[in-house]
Formats: sequence, C-alpha cells, structure tokens
Amino acid sequence: MNAKELFALFLRIVGVLGVVVILRHALALAPLGAMSSVYLDIKWIVGIIVAVYLIRGAPLLMKFAYPEKPAAPAP
Repeated sequence: MNAKELFALFLRIVGVLGVVVILRHALALAPLGAMSSVYLDIKWIVGIIVAVYLIRGAPLLMKFAYPEKPAAPAP
C-alpha cells in the first residue's frame, strides 16, 4: 500500500469511528426525550454528514492532500 491508499484508509476508519461515537451518544441521550435541544440534534446531523463524507473517501480532501501531477508536455 502506498501513502495515498493509507491516507484514504485512515479517513474511512475515522469516519466509521465517528459514526459509532455519535450514535452511542445519541442513543445514550435518547431517554431524555423532550429535554434534547435543537443544538444537539443539529450537532448530531452535522457529525453524521461529516462521518459519511469521510467514509466515502473525502474526495476533496484527497485531491488537496495528493494533487494530480500535471501531464508532461509533448515534445
């Protein structure tokens, strides 16, 4: 595995761990019912969106970290 593939794997692992942590906290606070605030709901939704983006491979982050080399000019 080269560095680019390892970085992509790392991003996906972080995304999976993010989903697990967010769901654990969401389920732990679920019995509160009406006590949950809109702030927490928005925080969970944003966290899930970021985690899913990382699981999908974060294409923009990968392009930034490993830009494509320009094609060599034809002689």
